[in-house]
Amino acid sequence: MQKLLVTIFMILSVTQLHAQSDQQLVDRYDKMYAAEKYELALKSAKTICERYPESARWNFFAGALYAKLGQPETAIQHLEICAQNNYTGIASFEQNTDLDSIRDRDDFKRILEQVRTAAQARMDEFQQEAKRHKPMSYYPDQSNDTSSKPPLIIALHGTGMIGQSMFNAIKQTAEKQGAILICPDALRPSGEGFAWTYRDESSWFVNYLIQDAVENHNADPDQVILIGFSQGANIALILGQTQPETFLAVVPICGHYEEQNAKSTTTPAPFYLMSGARDPWKKTYVKAKRDFTSSGGSVQTRILAGKGHELPTGQSGNKEYAKAIIWAKKHLNED
Repeated sequence: MQKLLVTIFMILSVTQLHAQSDQQLVDRYDKMYAAEKYELALKSAKTICERYPESARWNFFAGALYAKLGQPETAIQHLEICAQNNYTGIASFEQNTDLDSIRDRDDFKRILEQVRTAAQARMDEFQQEAKRHKPMSYYPDQSNDTSSKPPLIIALHGTGMIGQSMFNAIKQTAEKQGAILICPDALRPSGEGFAWTYRDESSWFVNYLIQDAVENHNADPDQVILIGFSQGANIALILGQTQPETFLAVVPICGHYEEQNAKSTTTPAPFYLMSGARDPWKKTYVKAKRDFTSSGGSVQTRILAGKGHELPTGQSGNKEYAKAIIWAKKHLNED
């Protein structure tokens, strides 16, 4: 009996260590990629693929890095596995610049079409659910002044959160600014909340909410401000680059800037980059500011002293959101 208990304990310990090691590998991949140490990032991705050979996500990451590092044949092998395991992240295939070196290959085009077909089926189901969704929303009273159009704030929560969290944090500021506030759930379950799992869904959903607010709630299409926290900030970072004409300004809070995920040749939207001073991804905003500025964009960085990876709330949070919105409105009359 004692031997059996020892054996069970050892199995559980190894399993726990393995799980911890997985997270360490993921963290190392992120850190090495952010530091542009791509060979070391690939080493982590390869190890994860060896442990989970059918992981579509990690075969994609490995394939993209092999392409970036000039190993096209191995890149295609991993992307094949990715597609065979029903990968539907079409935005990653279409926008990730690490794949640019292999885009003209016939085998890559074939894989791309396979992913595109699967993604369309996924998107059709998502759109039906999104159109039924009733996001947390605030609409200012326009009964006495129907001629003016209120600004529109779309706020995207982080992984495992819900729209209510963004609504609670920003509603008071929206009221004072006379702005419409819409805080959707991401709809893809994650933990106790939701996640913005697919960028094409996130982009479509944001645009759908904007269109609905303009057509049915008198929102000003020239005063759309996109706010996002954590994963929502990552979506905001991409949208501000890929469709800058949509937004008066974009406010990513504690985001993780990844230049390879938003290929664009246009000037980005004005960005108000907000982060806690102790947020581990704060350093990626340095590169974001450099890239956006070099592309002709307007950028303001706001680092919150004493804060980590957290959503600003309470009165101090209200002050920060007000500063961001006032800064955004300065761009209203710019060409």
